[in-house]
Amino acid sequence: MSTELNKERTVAVDRDYYWRPIATCPGGVKVQLINRRYGVAVYGNNTGRDAFWTHWAPLPVFRKDNEDGK
Repeated sequence: MSTELNKERTVAVDRDYYWRPIATCPGGVKVQLINRRYGVAVYGNNTGRDAFWTHWAPLPVFRKDNEDGK
């Protein structure tokens, strides 16, 4: 696993997981989006009709080996 805390120890980051260019985002489905003005991540749908979003990421899923104990 490549998760670590940032230098200030305020954020957990994964150095092997990257935001993708918004041009590659599938339309009309729920994804994580980063907005241009504040760089805040939200869940939403990219319609491709505005320039508000700069990057996207797919949603995480649970492992099938029940690593989370469920």
